[in-house]
Amino acid sequence: MLVMLSACGDDDTEVIIVEVPVETPIETPVETPVETVPEEVVLEYIGTEKCLACHSDKKSFLETGHNMMLTEVVNDEEPLYPFTSVNGAADVIEGLFNTLGDPDGWKDVGYVLGGTITANLFIDKNGYIMNGQKAVMFLKPKGTQITSEMMMPYIRSTEPDGHPYGPCGRCHTTGWKAYTSASGDERNLHMQNDLDGMQGTFAMTGIQCESCHGAGSEHIKGPSKHNIVKIAEARIAEDFLAEDMANGKAVSCVECHTTEDARRLYPDYVTEYEHAFGEGTMNSRLPVVGEFGQPEGRKDDVSGGGRHAAATLKRVDPNTGVAMGKKKGFTCSTCHNPHQSAVNHDKAGHENAMVRQCTDCHTKGFADVQGSDIASAAHEFVAECTDCHMPNNSHLLKIDLEGAKDDPRHFSADGEFQMPWLRAWDSCSGCHAEDYDARAQKIGKIHKDVGF
Repeated sequence: MLVMLSACGDDDTEVIIVEVPVETPIETPVETPVETVPEEVVLEYIGTEKCLACHSDKKSFLETGHNMMLTEVVNDEEPLYPFTSVNGAADVIEGLFNTLGDPDGWKDVGYVLGGTITANLFIDKNGYIMNGQKAVMFLKPKGTQITSEMMMPYIRSTEPDGHPYGPCGRCHTTGWKAYTSASGDERNLHMQNDLDGMQGTFAMTGIQCESCHGAGSEHIKGPSKHNIVKIAEARIAEDFLAEDMANGKAVSCVECHTTEDARRLYPDYVTEYEHAFGEGTMNSRLPVVGEFGQPEGRKDDVSGGGRHAAATLKRVDPNTGVAMGKKKGFTCSTCHNPHQSAVNHDKAGHENAMVRQCTDCHTKGFADVQGSDIASAAHEFVAECTDCHMPNNSHLLKIDLEGAKDDPRHFSADGEFQMPWLRAWDSCSGCHAEDYDARAQKIGKIHKDVGF
């Protein structure tokens, strides 16, 4: 850089040019930012008691029965239930096809399956469900001493150890992972407590808080609505085929309260409905012959209807696969308080088990039969909505009075599935056992057009 300097005197002005060296600036290299990949969070189960430490207003959940869908026998002692009894049951189970034979007291029973809504089954020390002449009992009130006469046949197979627990685990435990037996699949090579009949593992017995809301390890660190699930979306095949096998993800009610047609089982986790219609959905049809031999979701469904509630609300047409129920978008919590027991709503702490009643949304009015002026009054004062629309806790709700019980219109074209509605036999025969069809045809439509 050149700089001109001017020196001034009395006579002359001298201009001096001076060259000043300038240092070349050193360029600082620009560093390319390294993109950091957030560490994947592995969810872990923390247990119901830790959930209730904060959510103490939900302690009634401990008596709903969901948390006792599978109960381990600890220290060879009889499991205790809030409203029912299995007292002495282990001494009167007999006629089993299991390799281990009949149990000699609770020391020979590994787990009790169910026990709060319909019935009790028992699992032996090899992890197989006890299967034989006196192997199941329908629920008895608390304090009942179980006798041999109270035990009923439960025969799924006459083969030794013909009924492994595995298929039940997905809906009776929290954090269930099937045993991965397919060639090259090493995701879960364990059996619960090393019992061959279990065919998988679980984090906790029964349906605990974290089954419905997702594993709570992150939520307990910093409680937020963003790290826990309030109402779960149904998991699909892709979730189960992932490395974690959907472990830690919240389970939707419809995954369990459904029919055989919607079961996702290892190894492909594709349902029978999806095989038929090619859709990734939890829709399902109602088999004419269900898992236990009875029609699913109807009056003669041995499971009591509630087991298939979410599926029957969808009311899928078995010929087209289309869900056509007006309440197909409902969740169980639309009508039920999931933290209280609808079965034991007469017990203290469960008075608010139903958050909505039928009449909260529907205005009922009854029509008279032609030639009679008492039918409307009789139905008004004698029948409850649920007597006709929910026989045996069926959640189909819709009643179709046309055609006899076995009329083909009530079944799919191939005869393998039921149409998604109740017949006169389902809804009317409870009171009109001998002439329900004739009465149904005479009345035609049971309700007046007053908003029902």
